[in-house]
Amino acid sequence: MARGPVQPGALGSRQEQQAARAAGVARVKELLAHQPMTGPQLASVLLEELKVVQSTVLGYLRHMQKSERSIRPAGGMRGRAELWTLGADPALPDPDEVLDRMFAAKRATVPACQVGMWRDPLVAAMFGPAQGSAA
Repeated sequence: MARGPVQPGALGSRQEQQAARAAGVARVKELLAHQPMTGPQLASVLLEELKVVQSTVLGYLRHMQKSERSIRPAGGMRGRAELWTLGADPALPDPDEVLDRMFAAKRATVPACQVGMWRDPLVAAMFGPAQGSAA
């Protein structure tokens, strides 16, 4: 049994949700192409046109800023709401930098050294004597 007002299937299928988000994002881009707007201003327009609540519009803005990198804060405020405009946010790290940090070595890597162990003659002939050995 579902908790709260949302019942199973009330939000539609995954494809319907993605189509609704794509329509909302496209409309936000159209609105921001004319002038910078705040989240509540965008929400009031999208509420009338697409029946989308303010928290959903703020989710669209976050998705557009962080995932699509198509909008950025304009640097100004109207009331207590931040203005948004089209363009990539220069304050965000490049996606490649994020991946590099994720896969970066956590500690220094050093070549393995074989100490006091016998090395097979065939392996030694192909790869040379073990480092650190006198053979």
